[in-house]
Amino acid sequence: MDYLSALAKRYIQLIKNKTKELREDKNALIFLVFLFFSACFWVLNALQKDNYSTDVTYPVKFVNVGEDEIIYGSAKRELQLKIKGGGFKILNFLTRHQFSAKGIDVSQLNRVTVNGITGAYVNSKDYFQLIERELVMGIELVTITPDTLFIPLIKRHSKKIPVKVDAKLSFAQQCQLSGPVVVEPDSVIVSGAGSIIDSLDFISTKPLTFEKLADTIVRNVSLEKAENIEMQAKRVVVTFPVEPFTEANIMVPIKAVNLPDSLELRTFPSEVNVSYNLGLSRPLYKVSEFNVLIDFSEMDFNRLPRRLKVKVNDHPDNIQNMTYQPVFVEYLLERKAE
Repeated sequence: MDYLSALAKRYIQLIKNKTKELREDKNALIFLVFLFFSACFWVLNALQKDNYSTDVTYPVKFVNVGEDEIIYGSAKRELQLKIKGGGFKILNFLTRHQFSAKGIDVSQLNRVTVNGITGAYVNSKDYFQLIERELVMGIELVTITPDTLFIPLIKRHSKKIPVKVDAKLSFAQQCQLSGPVVVEPDSVIVSGAGSIIDSLDFISTKPLTFEKLADTIVRNVSLEKAENIEMQAKRVVVTFPVEPFTEANIMVPIKAVNLPDSLELRTFPSEVNVSYNLGLSRPLYKVSEFNVLIDFSEMDFNRLPRRLKVKVNDHPDNIQNMTYQPVFVEYLLERKAE
């Protein structure tokens, strides 16, 4: 990096020195001035000629496609025009004029099958006079390429798929999501080739990034456009519910599962302390919403450990930053009285 910086400084200094030499050499400066004006006169003289030709792009769009059909693949959406005229006319046309897309009615076109693909085709020459009328006086339309446009059409398949929010979030101190992110609508209908539609499981939003969120925000977000499909909706409204939180605690009793009926478990302690973050607007969770257990299904009763591991098997879906203590407990196994 230092080498590149030194090299750049060296060339900048060299350019400054050459510029200084030109300033001091009056003959060289006069030569450059005359060269500049000569070039300007040459360009002006050249533009006065009437036999210049150039290529321009003419956009097209396809309308009135059948409800059970869809344009597939990379159907060409433009024509290449060769125009001819005076230099000033063409220069003025290129800098000031812009073609509007020509709507081609697919329902009125003839159908043909090419390489096993059925579609419609349009003869570009049919639009020669229409395009020529859009040119300014003094410019002539010479050719249109390609001479034929093929529009591949396939059967339309549709499916309703969910919208997935692509977002990176960070929160201000003592703030968190107070509930699930809400998307409206939460799904969209997509249409396209069957092979493509069947492979889609969801549509993502454009990537979002929010930092130090301290309050609920609502955003109108564009959807990522998948290739060769049409979407009924292009935008969704996403709500990120954010609020301050506090730390809450709840004591949950420990249960034993897969323990032989002849045995009874006593743990020390008999409960675990579950801690979690809770939004200030939400009620405390209930003990019945948690399931804290010790599973004996894979234990060898002849070689039991000194302490048993506790697991929180069930808990509320939207719980935030849950921890519990203790993770291991002392215990006694006693035989039940017959």
